[in-house]
Amino acid sequence: MDTARQTKAYGLIFITFFIWGSVYVAGGIAGNGMPSFLVASLRCLISMIPLWLMSAKYFPIRIEREDMKYFFMIGFLGYFVTIQSIQLGILLTGSSMASLINALTPVAVTILAALILKERITPVKILCLILALAGTFVITSGASTQGELLGVLAVLTGVISFGTASVLMRKVTAKYPPVVVTTVSMTLSLIFNIPVAVASALTQPVHPNAAGIIALLYLGFVGSGLGQVTWTRALSILPASTCSLFYPLQPLFSALLGALLLHETFKPAFFAGLILISLDVVLNTLETRRQAEGK
Repeated sequence: MDTARQTKAYGLIFITFFIWGSVYVAGGIAGNGMPSFLVASLRCLISMIPLWLMSAKYFPIRIEREDMKYFFMIGFLGYFVTIQSIQLGILLTGSSMASLINALTPVAVTILAALILKERITPVKILCLILALAGTFVITSGASTQGELLGVLAVLTGVISFGTASVLMRKVTAKYPPVVVTTVSMTLSLIFNIPVAVASALTQPVHPNAAGIIALLYLGFVGSGLGQVTWTRALSILPASTCSLFYPLQPLFSALLGALLLHETFKPAFFAGLILISLDVVLNTLETRRQAEGK
C-alpha cells in the first residue's frame, strides 16, 4: 500500500471517530425530549438525504442478487441493531460511558475478521485487544445501578452487531463503492427502523425541543451520513481489525465534548479505563509503521 493511500485512510479514521464521539453527545441531547428508539430510527431516516445525494452518481451500478444478503445483514446489524442499542445505552449510562464501552468493538471486529476474512492477527494486536478488554472491565465494574448495567449490556450488543457488520462491509467494499454499500444498507435498515419509530411514538411521550431537533439533524446528516461513509471508505483501504483498533479515539472525543457541552463528571474508573484502552492506539501505530518499513 502506498504512503499517500495509507495517510488518507488514517485521516478518514480520525474524522470518523471525532464524528462518532460527538454522536454520543448529540444522542444525549436529542434523548432529553424523545424516546431513545424514536431518536435512533429518525437518525437513520434523516441520513437518507445526504447518503442518496452522495451516491447519486453510482445509480447505474447494479448489485448482484447473490450479494444482497450481505447488504441486508449490514443494514440489520450495523444500522438497526447497533444504532438502537447504542442510543439506549446513552440513555441508561450517559454519553461518555456508552462511548467508552463501545471501544470494545476492536475485540469483536478482530476476532470476526480473522474467522471470516482470514486477516492476520499479530502479537502486538493481541496485546492491544487485551488492553481494550482490561480497560472495559475497569469501567464496567464501576457501574453502580441496575440501569447502568442494562446500559452496558445494550452497548455490548451494539459492539457485537457492528463488529459483524464491519467485517461484512470490508467484504462487499472490495466489489462496490463504499458510499453505495452505506446507502443501500442504511435504506434496508428502514424496514426495521420505521416500525420501531411508529411504535415508540405511539406508546411513549414525545416532547421535542429546539436543541433536540438540532441534535437529531446532526445525528442524521453527520453521524449516520458522513460518518458512515468515511468509516466504510477507511475499511476499503485498511484491514477491519486495524481500523477498529483506533476506537479509543471515540471515547476520548466524547468525554471532552460531554464535559464541555453536557457538564458530565467522571469517576476514577472512567479515566483508568480510558488510559488502558487508549494505549492500543499508540501500539497499533507503531506496529503499522514497523510492518510498512519491513516490506
